[in-house]
Amino acid sequence: MDTLITASDLAREAAGGSPPVLLDVRWQLGGPPGRPAYEEGHIPGAVYVDLEADLAGPPGSGGRHPLPDPAVLG
Repeated sequence: MDTLITASDLAREAAGGSPPVLLDVRWQLGGPPGRPAYEEGHIPGAVYVDLEADLAGPPGSGGRHPLPDPAVLG
C-alpha cells in the first residue's frame, strides 16, 4: 500500500493553524469492532467513526455498505 502522508507531514499539518480532521475508521468484515482498538490508542485528536453506523446507508441494491445520502452526512 502506498503512503498517503508521512508521519512527519501529518505532525506538521496538525500543528498548523488549520489542522486536518482525522477520522479513525477501523473496521474488518466479520469483526472485531474497531472502537475498542481506537480506545486503546489512536492518533491524538482523531475521532472514531463507525463504518456501519456513521458512513454507510441502508444495505440494498447499492451494496452492503453503500454511501449514505449526502444530506445525512450534514
